Amino acid sequence: MVVIFGTLGIALLCSVSGITLAAKNPLHARDDACRALAAALAGDVAYPNTTSYLQSADYWSLQQLETQPRCFVAPKSTKEVSTILRVLTEGDWPFTVKGGGHMPFSGGSSIENGVTIDLVHLNDIKVSSDRQSVSVGPGNRWINVTEILDPMGLGVVGGRDMNVGVSGLTLGGGISFFSGMYGWACDNVRRYEVVLASGRIVNATPTENKDLYWALRGGGGSNFGIVTRFDLVIFDQGEVWENGLSFPGSSNATVISHFQNLTIHGMPSDKGATGFVGINYHSSTGGYSADVGLVHATVPSSPGSIPAVFEPFQKVPSATANSTITGTVSNFITSIATPYGRRWTWGNVVVSASFPGKFITEIMSLFESHNVALLQNEGGDDISLTALFQPIPVNLIEAMQKNGGNAMGLKPSNGALIMISFPTSWTEAKNDELAYSATRKLIADIEAKAIEYKVHTPFVYMNYADIKQEVQKGYGKENYARLVSIARKYDPQAKLAHLWKGYFKLQ
Repeated sequence: MVVIFGTLGIALLCSVSGITLAAKNPLHARDDACRALAAALAGDVAYPNTTSYLQSADYWSLQQLETQPRCFVAPKSTKEVSTILRVLTEGDWPFTVKGGGHMPFSGGSSIENGVTIDLVHLNDIKVSSDRQSVSVGPGNRWINVTEILDPMGLGVVGGRDMNVGVSGLTLGGGISFFSGMYGWACDNVRRYEVVLASGRIVNATPTENKDLYWALRGGGGSNFGIVTRFDLVIFDQGEVWENGLSFPGSSNATVISHFQNLTIHGMPSDKGATGFVGINYHSSTGGYSADVGLVHATVPSSPGSIPAVFEPFQKVPSATANSTITGTVSNFITSIATPYGRRWTWGNVVVSASFPGKFITEIMSLFESHNVALLQNEGGDDISLTALFQPIPVNLIEAMQKNGGNAMGLKPSNGALIMISFPTSWTEAKNDELAYSATRKLIADIEAKAIEYKVHTPFVYMNYADIKQEVQKGYGKENYARLVSIARKYDPQAKLAHLWKGYFKLQ
């Protein structure tokens, strides 16, 4: 199997505990935040150089790992999350929240000299008696969920990498193997349990706090509250099928043309089909490969056969690898898990899937020029470079419209789209700014080219966005204004806006 992705939110406390807030020395004040939390929770606060601190400092990217909070606090219940938020917001102490910790940029779910709320203990998973939904705590990673559902013959619209957290993926959209049939993960949440900035616990459903429910479908959780439970739609699901192919980089135009056709025509006619294409640079040869991953929700009835929707890829000459496997979702998300212990950046551009062939020729030239400039200055680092193409077909966009639609603003009338992202990884901190600036320039150049060819869209997918990209503004003026209004309604003092550090905040 081709492994593309492997390259890929205090008077009360004073009255309760007798703790006095420090004068406005920020670092002393943040020590007081940790002490206040320890008093309120009778412990459960982890300090540097302790085993529990090191266990909470479990991050996918090195940039996140190197960001050192003053302390971690790991609540064991929604009620404790409420207590923590009241303490922090009434004390005006900065914090962030960690679910799975699978973000590339420093500050995503880590904070320097502040408090990190680690949701690791909120890890319940309970399937409903009618087998229609599963209640999942935000401290879970997707492998925890699929390993329970697979033996039951059930599926969920969830992540494609075992290490990705349930919370971050779902609140940012959530691409899945099953999105062609059901939409993204955020479109398949029946109920969110949310702790607001005030500490109040509310539910958000299509009928209860339905404005908050809409906002949490792609608007980013840090603007609204800490989600402490997701009730997710589940469905009957057996094993899935995958075909992985590799071609020389010289075939990228042909491969991407087939991928366009698959996105525009194939996926709407066969909603169980999905896939992705990665153009990967190989330092060992100095060349490129065009790697294709094709996934179907149903295993073909005839052994060795290929779903008809994928047959054009089999006719592309000069394949250097072609393997087909079947297995459980857990098998697949384990096999494509990206490794820990590297530095990462990425960003994305979303374009109409009906782009002309010349557009691909020109953006691939930009990608290769970007790589040459980066490799000439990286000083012997181990750098991984990919241009990743992922589908947003019309059938997926149609599935997004259920239950009042989501916050992201995509409509079937937009037509089929393709997201192009540029995951880049390396090992040495000295190259951080080089990689960041080079990738941002590449994104800007490709956006300009998309505008030139009249295929550009303003939409930016949150979970693959660079921290400098204004994600929610890409949802459209009306949706952006609505998100801001909802955030003000549920957090009128803007505590989360100012205290919950991170990115993709509403301005």
